[in-house]
Amino acid sequence: MASSPDWGEVASALRGATRVCLACHEKPDGDAVGSLLALSLVLRRLGAETYPSWSAASVEAVAPYAWLPGKDHLVQVSDMPPDVPVFVAVDCGAAERLGELEEIARRAPCLINIDHHPGNDDFGHLNVVVPAASSTAELVASLAEALGVELDRDIATCLYVGVVTDTGRFQYANSSPHTLRLAASLLEHGVPAPVIAQELFESAPFGFLKLVGRLLERATLYEEERFIYSWLQRSDLDETGVTPQETDGLIDAIRSTRAADVAALFKQQLDGSYRVSLRSKGPSVGVIARARGGGGHELASGFTAPNIEGTAEEIRALLARSAPKDDSRDPRADHSDDSRDPRADRSDSRDPPADHSESSTAL
Repeated sequence: MASSPDWGEVASALRGATRVCLACHEKPDGDAVGSLLALSLVLRRLGAETYPSWSAASVEAVAPYAWLPGKDHLVQVSDMPPDVPVFVAVDCGAAERLGELEEIARRAPCLINIDHHPGNDDFGHLNVVVPAASSTAELVASLAEALGVELDRDIATCLYVGVVTDTGRFQYANSSPHTLRLAASLLEHGVPAPVIAQELFESAPFGFLKLVGRLLERATLYEEERFIYSWLQRSDLDETGVTPQETDGLIDAIRSTRAADVAALFKQQLDGSYRVSLRSKGPSVGVIARARGGGGHELASGFTAPNIEGTAEEIRALLARSAPKDDSRDPRADHSDDSRDPRADRSDSRDPPADHSESSTAL
């Protein structure tokens, strides 16, 4: 994010608000939860009464976010006031991702939409959508500055969680110099980065290792299309004792192979359908997801499918048709001309783990 967004109207609306509802997308990931709680804490510093929430049968910050500052302010959907003057949606690419809270959001005299997802439909009365931002947390940090709120350890911790998760621990192309400078400034407020890394990335239950074993055993590779996929059934969770919330990072186990540029993980839902998470090292998977009613980023997206093999074959066929007719997809090839390599210049690509549709009831 080269420059700060224009927060003028948004800042004015929030400074004058005494009661504010806030919501992130349903089945939230680290950026959604971190941005939500950080902004709630910022507005409370301004004296506002806040109601942070998301659409779920039970709204609570569960592992690996159960320790986040501000979680005690979370409100159940049934307890959200129906008549607040200001409603802020964070990290929602579309209003429908607010789930049960969309109706309350639509009724608010002032609906503010803060997001970084490409394709956001500007559903708010006031919209600050910046696809160049690494995360919505990066935008909330900018908004806090515009509001004149100095960050403290709690706010900075929530923001850091949002940034570190949506940048894949700063390894994705969206980790710009500005993002790294922001992370450094957050650490100056006492953010416990080693503790956060352990909580988010190194605290899996033992059953998770068993689940990874099943995932790897089932992995199928289409060498010519450089496409790999695997799947999980609901019974896998029951037998290993892993909760749906603990499966977020599983796709990294198969996407790490140098033999593939695109990875897909199929997770069976309660209704028998499959939530498909897509990750890419170059070819766009956002277009694949959007064509099937899903969404996300160009290099990280997801959608729902009725089956595994048929859908995997469709993805394989699409990749085969769109693949270049040379060796530019092979990271081991010597490319004297980087323009042939879809991964050579991704300055405008965003690769955070943007599509996390898992919840307490969905795998």
